[in-house]
Amino acid sequence: RVRAMSASVFAAPGVSVTRIAHTRRSTRGVDRPRGVFVVRHASERRARSGDEADMARVAESEAKRMGRLGTNRVAGEDDEDTAAAKRSVTVDGAFGKPSACKETWEPFQRKAREGLLDACLGGPDGDAKTATERDLVVTSMCVAVEDDAFKSRTAVCLPTEAYAKRVDKLVHEFMQRDYARLEVPNGGTAPDPKDVIDALEKYLYGECAYRVPGGWREAYSPYRTYFHNVVAQKVGIPATLAALYIGCVERLKRKGALLVDVDVMIAPKAKGAASGAFGVTQPKAPWGVVRGEERASKNHRNRGAVVCTPKMSVTLQLQALKRAFWPWEWDDTRDSGVLLAVEAAAYDDRMNTAAGVVGIIQPTGRPFGDLSMSILATERLLQLDGDCGFEQRDLGVLKFHDGQRKEALFHLEKYEAWVASGAADAAPQFVGDVVTLAPQDAVLSATLQVREDRALSRVLLQLRKDSLEDCVNDGTVSKEV
Repeated sequence: RVRAMSASVFAAPGVSVTRIAHTRRSTRGVDRPRGVFVVRHASERRARSGDEADMARVAESEAKRMGRLGTNRVAGEDDEDTAAAKRSVTVDGAFGKPSACKETWEPFQRKAREGLLDACLGGPDGDAKTATERDLVVTSMCVAVEDDAFKSRTAVCLPTEAYAKRVDKLVHEFMQRDYARLEVPNGGTAPDPKDVIDALEKYLYGECAYRVPGGWREAYSPYRTYFHNVVAQKVGIPATLAALYIGCVERLKRKGALLVDVDVMIAPKAKGAASGAFGVTQPKAPWGVVRGEERASKNHRNRGAVVCTPKMSVTLQLQALKRAFWPWEWDDTRDSGVLLAVEAAAYDDRMNTAAGVVGIIQPTGRPFGDLSMSILATERLLQLDGDCGFEQRDLGVLKFHDGQRKEALFHLEKYEAWVASGAADAAPQFVGDVVTLAPQDAVLSATLQVREDRALSRVLLQLRKDSLEDCVNDGTVSKEV
């Protein structure tokens, strides 16, 4: 391609103008033999001409780039911790998933369980610590960390501090954007607490768009219960949103933005079975009131509402996880799924029995469940209930299906003794002392209770026979007698 450029701008007046032609050849469209390319750098041209020094420099440059232009990474050996973590990961989990050895993930699980129990039972006389003494954000993350370590067999712990900092960032942004606009009363040092609460709720549920799930299938997904998932995805059950709300309130108090105590309220479910799909709470986001004014307030939202304490929030999260992982069909009217589970254990039927890692074989309802994860949630609920109560029964039945016969007998005998003592008559039937449901049909309720008692008696009889045979150990089994 030829370009003509005039030089008239450089010529003196009266002097003829010379036309200067500049040419540039284009390589586009030129056929070259395959494997031939243009060497653009002078060092590469010299290296191809046989200069050993240039060849060494080119080789060193390519080694630094490690096959990728522009990265210039330095190759080096891993440190001891990284190398140990890589060696610990093997492909021996269910369905060939990567799995770390038990010595790697078990400390994460153990530390998370200790943190949970310390927050919920480490107060005076075994009571739960207050939100001021123990950050509910960290306590809720203990639930997620333990489940993540146990389920994924991970070599890397779930970063609790990172999600706690996300809540710190939410509060910091609220202080800069919304809190700064609030009016301070004459002679005061901070805005009115009610104005701060209203502004916080508009920020969380309006600007940040946090909300409760839209249906029961979404409500009982673990992704709507674990705190880190709720913070990231902005959709969660009322118990987890209450943990976020309480965490924000405590951070505002530490910053001096709130000078009074604030109670976070949740709405129990209405009477009747129609609302049973959401468990013991209604699908409503929690809200805050100044402590002591929830009863005096004329706000209709406070009618029938209860104060969500830190322990109640954690307990409701665990109950939601238990139901999410429960392998059998859940009865909303009784808020329990133990009937089908105990009947499957009592009567030797292929349906409703555990089927390895894939779940439970059942004719109706949910086709799959997670036996190990439901055991994990029930264990923690039992510990929070003081190692007694209906969770003892549920854990014993789950242990039976998991093949842990001795542990199942231990828990079911403790439950039997607890019922015989009369404590079951005064105990709350539902988690967290949140609500007692309206009684259903008396005849149906009695029928279901009789079925459960009969099946449980059969399971206990079989377990005691197995225990006696193990003690005698003379080679005789009960089926041969």
